[in-house]
Order: sequence, then C-alpha cells, then structure tokens
Amino acid sequence: MVDLRNGIDFDRLEAASGTMVHRGPDSSGSFIRNPIALIHRRLSIIDIEGGVQPMFNEDGSLVTIFNGEIYNFRELRAELQSLGHVFSTSSDTEVILHGFEQWGPDCVLRFEGMFALAVCSPSDNSIFLSRDRCGEKPLYIFESADVFAFASELEALQVLIGRALSPDPCAVYLYLRLGCIPAPFSFLDGVKKLPAGHWLQYRNGRSRTCRYFFPPASADSSASEDELSDELETCLRRSVRKMLAADVPLGSFLSGGLDSSLIVAMMASEGPPPQTFSISFPNASFDESRYAEQVAQSLGTRHTVYEVNLGDSEECLSIMDAFGEPFADSSAIPVFHLSRETRENVTVVLSGDGSDELFGGYRRYSAQRFLKPYLALPASLRRRVLYRTLSVLPERDVYYADSILKCAKLFMERAENIEDTWGLMPNTVFTHDGVTSLFPDLSPYRSLFGELDHFFQCSADPVQALMDLDQALYLPDDILVKVDRMSMRHSLEVRCPYLHPAVLELAGRIPLSMKIRGQSRKHILKKIAMKYLPRSIVSRKKHGFTPPLAAWFRNSDEQGIMNLFPVSIRKNAARTLVKLHRESGQDCSAKIFALAVLGRFLKE
Repeated sequence: MVDLRNGIDFDRLEAASGTMVHRGPDSSGSFIRNPIALIHRRLSIIDIEGGVQPMFNEDGSLVTIFNGEIYNFRELRAELQSLGHVFSTSSDTEVILHGFEQWGPDCVLRFEGMFALAVCSPSDNSIFLSRDRCGEKPLYIFESADVFAFASELEALQVLIGRALSPDPCAVYLYLRLGCIPAPFSFLDGVKKLPAGHWLQYRNGRSRTCRYFFPPASADSSASEDELSDELETCLRRSVRKMLAADVPLGSFLSGGLDSSLIVAMMASEGPPPQTFSISFPNASFDESRYAEQVAQSLGTRHTVYEVNLGDSEECLSIMDAFGEPFADSSAIPVFHLSRETRENVTVVLSGDGSDELFGGYRRYSAQRFLKPYLALPASLRRRVLYRTLSVLPERDVYYADSILKCAKLFMERAENIEDTWGLMPNTVFTHDGVTSLFPDLSPYRSLFGELDHFFQCSADPVQALMDLDQALYLPDDILVKVDRMSMRHSLEVRCPYLHPAVLELAGRIPLSMKIRGQSRKHILKKIAMKYLPRSIVSRKKHGFTPPLAAWFRNSDEQGIMNLFPVSIRKNAARTLVKLHRESGQDCSAKIFALAVLGRFLKE
C-alpha cells in the first residue's frame, strides 16, 4: 500500500497479514519504506529456501510480491540470462523482477501462469499490478486521494484501510441477479477488483488500467479436425507437464468426469502414478465417487476417497463467509470439503476447471442452439412443436429433453429483454423484477446489464455469444473465485491445465462445429480422450453435485428462514417466496440460499 498522508500503520499491517495466514502459512515477509509498505504470506512450492518475498532486484530499485505460479519461468530465466540479467535464486518470483526490468508492463504477456503480482519502485512510489489472463488469482484495490492499497482478499484490504466501508448497492444488485459479484465491482463501496487479463500502473497519486489479454476473435477454418485435435492434444500434454513442477507433494482432483479424468490420464503418462482425490456423500441423491474410483483403477492412480457429511444448512452457510463478500454458488461447499481433506496429503493439485467454457460443455449451449429455430416459429405453434419433438426422443434422453424444455420456458419468459438471455446461465438467481420486489431501492441499477449486450450483438452465432459471455464473466467471477477461495482456505494450490495460455489461444481457433456437434458437447476433447480413457468414461454424462438446498429449506421453520435474510428486505415478498418453496413444490432454494448468504454480509 501507499499512504501519502499518514504514512504506514504497523499494527494494521500486522493485522492484515494475520487475516491471510491460510493463503500463506509457511512464512511472512514485509518491506516498509514510508510511504510504501508491502506484506506477503507465502505458501512455499518452488525453491522453498530461496523464494522468500518480498524480493528485490540486484540494486534494490525494484521489489515484488506475488501470489501464484509462473509455469514457464525456467525458459524465461534462460532468456533473461542471455540478455545479461543475473539471478540469485531458482524461484519464479525472481523472473517477474527481471522480466519487468527488461520488458516493462509487457512482461505479463510472456508469463504463462496464474498470478496476482505487484512490482514496486520505492524511488518514485510507483506500483505496477497485474492479474493473469483468466483471473485465477484475486486482486482487490482501494484508491483515494492519499491512499492506494491492494490485497488478495477483501478482509485484509479493509484492515489495511483502517475504516469501515459501506456495501456498494451496484454490487448487491449484480449479486442478486448473478449469484456473484463480477469485476470490477466488489461488495464494498470504493473497492474494485482488477479484472482478469489487466494491469494497473499507479504513480504520483494516479492510476491507469490497461487490458492486455484479448481472447482469439476468429476460428481457424483452414485446419482439419484431425490437425486441430492433434495440436490440442500436444498442447494439453505440454500444459500438464509444466504444471507438474513443484518442490512439494502434488496430486489431482478426480471427479470421474471427462475433464479431470483426461488430465489425470496425461499426468499418468508423464511419470509415476499420480495421487488422486475425490469425495463421497453418504445418502446423497447422486454420488459420483464410484465413477472416480473406476477411472483411478483404469489409470492405476493412488486414489483416496473422502466420505464427507455436509452437516446442516447453517454449517454450510458459514462456509460461504470465506469469500469475504456475497457468493451464492452452493457447489463451493463440496469443493471446500474436498480441499480440506486433500490438503492432508498434498500441497498442489491439478483440476479440470475451464474445459466446459472453452470447449462447449454446458447443456445450456445445446439449449441455446435449439432455441433459435424455436423462436422463429409463430408463437401459436411453439408449444405444440416443442412437445411433439420431445415426445419422439428416446427414453435415455428424457433428462436432456427436460432440461431443454426448462430452458425454453425460461427463455420465452425473458426473450423481450436482451439482458435476460442470461437466464440460460446456471447461476442467474433473480430477474430484475424479482430483485426489486424484495429490495425496491435497487431498481435504478438495471442499466448495469447494458454493458454486456455486446456479447449477443457482436456474434452471429448465439451459442458462441453465450460461450464468450461465460469466458468473460462466469469463468473468472464464479468458477475460479470458487476454486481459489475454497482451496486457499486450506492452503491448497489448484492448477488448471485447460487455462494455460497456449490452450486458451488454441481453443479460440477451434471452430464451434468441432466443439458442439448435434447433442454431443466437447466433441474434439472427447476425440482426444478416447486415446487415454475407456469409452464408458468418455461418453458418460456428468451430473455433478450440489448440496440438498431444496430439502433443507423445505424442512426448515419458516421464521427461521426469514431470520437469515437481510433486515432491509421487504418482508411480505420474502415470506411469499419462502411459502412458495415450502408449500407449492416449486424449487426456490437457490433464491433463498442467495438471500441467506447476503444476510450474513448485510448486518444492520
């Protein structure tokens, strides 16, 4: 941080560091030279003895701290040495320093990794900040006339600032619509998130932000499917190989689905059988642990299954406090438990996150494709044609057809307003009218959605538009937030081979027709997986697991549920929602859960 008026408060620095012990339990370090201070918590993974932070260049003119990993640091180190740079450690941290010396802000274009980093020049009190391309690592920023502060978590930043900040109504509105708070917004007024793929330069009391990463804009129509498939396989194998670098125990999450199974298969082909981890839920309506065990047996991994009791709704709600701001994706709860148990064995795991967004894995993409011709029909014929189509589907596709039907109904309800095509996103919670029925004061914030219209206006293909939106919003602001906060709560580092920059670039060049073919999603990825995995694993539909929210809230006392909600909520509308869930059979559990989480942060 930089405090130009009051200088550095040492007690606040120590307190802020204490809030983030879980992100770096192995050591802590600080650099203080008024009006600048940097503090760092370290989870030691590469060059355990030499990679201490903050780290300085040779003459002390630059100092850096960073969270994450630079996977290509060895290649960059060799290049920088050839240019005359002298290294004193074997860590990836030092590559950041010399890279910034050599290339300035453009250094981040060369970094292949996940990171939130800061490079400071004490001579002029300037600070350079950046986040990785996809936003795997978080970075919050507060800026006023005299203070510039940043941190990996919101709680630490508020301690650094030294005063309470009010909730931002824009963020509350977006949270109730989306179930998460997208960058650059944060829950606290005056605090922003640096968006993924951006850097920020602070100097002389002013800052400027620049976007450095832009996803590939067009597919490669000249290459054949076999050529792109071979290139993708090579690219993924290289990504996995680079992410196996660690000086601590390493393994992989294994759900039994295509994405994680392919990663584990590639890990197994690179060396000794990897350690793999999954969880089992007793009495759950759907437990995928048996599929993970089948994959583990097929690949010969050293597999561990943890049996987890989820507890009650109050216990699960308390887990959501770890996000530091409202977050309504309840699938975070099993990730929390899996991370806690896995950390008992390893410090680093690989995961399959990012594959669905890049290669068309979500069922809603098929729904979006189906809806375009459906909406072209006269309104009087739509329902008749829809039901006739569903009636001739084979029995094995009933689950799929039912999902399409639900999406179709939702789309029909909202087709008049472009913002509500977001209804096909999995975590869309309330409509605008739903929000304002509960919180009338939030009505003016509907225009926030207008900034995202361009996803649907710039792409001729509605499926590609939805995938672009997922990569820009759902992936960085929901999926990766969930993975980072739940894993780092237990000092576990998660690496995502599908999000390596080379894979991102190649995925952008693969035509949509090679990703989604008829009802088959992730077509090109499945083609590769057939070389590594049994057909039964590749073709199996993945169901996933979320806590039994519907049953929890249906079996809870009505007033007890109401007590979870924010005090400022319109009571009659909230009670109607609870009654609708408890008495009509309609599932409103996601809405109730979102309000209950919000209630933990809006304590009036």
